[in-house]
Amino acid sequence: MAAKVSTVMSSGGASSRRGPPTDQAGPAPGRERRLDVHVYIADSGALATGRAWERCVWREARVLIAECPAPHLPVSVENALRAVAADVARDRGWQGMGTVAFALDDRSGVFRVIDAEARAHAGAAVADCEPVAAHALEVRIDGCVDRRLPCTRLLVCGATRGEALRRAYRALSEMPGPAGVDRAFLMNRIASRAFCSGLTGTRLDQAVG
Repeated sequence: MAAKVSTVMSSGGASSRRGPPTDQAGPAPGRERRLDVHVYIADSGALATGRAWERCVWREARVLIAECPAPHLPVSVENALRAVAADVARDRGWQGMGTVAFALDDRSGVFRVIDAEARAHAGAAVADCEPVAAHALEVRIDGCVDRRLPCTRLLVCGATRGEALRRAYRALSEMPGPAGVDRAFLMNRIASRAFCSGLTGTRLDQAVG
C-alpha cells in the first residue's frame, strides 16, 4: 500500500503542501489511527527521525496506551510519515527534539499532520525516545479519569508484541494503588481479542464497545 499525503501544514508562512490528489481530506470516520514520530536535529544540522509510536488507546486527547512499533503499519507508510516529520522540523527551524503527530486511515493510506510541537530545551537524542527492545508499550494510569491526579507512566518492553502485552497486563494487575476503574479499563483493552489482533484507535473502540 502506498502512502498518500492529503494535507500537510507547515509553518513560518510557508504554503500548504499537497501530495497526490485523493477523494478524502483525511481519515474516514471510524478508521482513524494516530501516530507520533519523534524528530531530533543536532546543533550541526544533522536530523534523525525515530520509529512511529501509535496512540493505541486515547480518551479526550489523553493518550492511555501507546506502542512502538505501531502494529501492522506498512514500512512504506512509516517511511512516508518519517519523511514528512523531517520536512516539518526543517520548515519550522527546530533545534533539539520535537514530535509530529499524524492521523492515518490505513485502508486508503491517507494521512495528515494533526500536531507538531518542539520540546523546549530538549537536548536528548531521538534514540532516547526509542524502545530499548523489539517492542515497547507505554501505559498511563491513575490520572485517566480524574485529571487532577498525576499520571503514572508504565513502560513495558518485550522481544515480541505478545510478550510486551502479557508483561503490561501482569504489571497492571500487580500495580499498587486505588485506581481500580482505570486499571480495569486498560487491562480489558490490552486483553481484548481486537487489541491483540492489532486493532487500535477508533477501530478498537468499535470492536470492543
